[in-house]
Amino acid sequence: MTTVRINEHIIRSALQRVTAVATLPASAMRIMKIAEDPTSTEHDLLEVLEGDPPLAARVLKVVNSAFYGRPRQVGSTAAAMRLLGVNAIRNVALAASLNRLFRGGRTVPGFEAADLWTHSVAVGTAARRIAERGRGIPPEEAMLAGLLHDIGLLVEIQASITEFTLLIDATSRNASLSFADAETQWLGATHEAFGKALCEQWRFPDALAKACGHHHDPMALDTADQRLPAIIHVADILAGRVGGGFTRSVGRDVPRDGVCDLLGLSAADLADIETQLSSDIEQTVGLLAA
Repeated sequence: MTTVRINEHIIRSALQRVTAVATLPASAMRIMKIAEDPTSTEHDLLEVLEGDPPLAARVLKVVNSAFYGRPRQVGSTAAAMRLLGVNAIRNVALAASLNRLFRGGRTVPGFEAADLWTHSVAVGTAARRIAERGRGIPPEEAMLAGLLHDIGLLVEIQASITEFTLLIDATSRNASLSFADAETQWLGATHEAFGKALCEQWRFPDALAKACGHHHDPMALDTADQRLPAIIHVADILAGRVGGGFTRSVGRDVPRDGVCDLLGLSAADLADIETQLSSDIEQTVGLLAA
């Protein structure tokens, strides 16, 4: 059996063992199906949001936040949808739903799902700021990809808690052991691979799956697929510099060669985003809180 087939077997088996992570909240799953169905209408999405008032309220909080800088407050989800469109509202609603998923996750010594959520919010926030400076990736999609990028860690802890505990312990005791090497040693695959597979199981757009699966090596992808994973790669590093939450899996202090050129980011751009990041994170945590 080849290494690729072994990894595929490990990943498939892990996804069969997970429980809480395997299924998004019902509203989020319905929103994904509506957004991907060409025959669906705005009314279909509006019906889901109106059936989940807490989620609708969080969507409005995001739409009315400083992220959008609208001169007037948007008073209804229908108005928000008209202004932003179905895909943007889908991304905002899914981002709001993820808070429940992460914060309800399991813990082991040295790792708490709530800390992973803090880091994921930081990455999502930085990714949104990076996307605002470029073209081609909607900021809401970049934020959602940032929130999702390390979801494979939740698969690992759910599917293989004993092995996950060992790798967390090993990386805490040995600073020279990379997180990816520890994952491969103890679990047989990395959180990127598990996260990509979970996104595919959820039938998320291919771009989001690739962002989860290649945020540490975006330049390994075909040119047409590099941009969103590259944004998450840079955002992950900036969030790691700011600190807070679980950052052990970041692994790098500077972006890989060619990534900043691809995104048109200068050293000044990175410094500017990093300077704003702490206050941005605090705001985003409040917006996405359950």
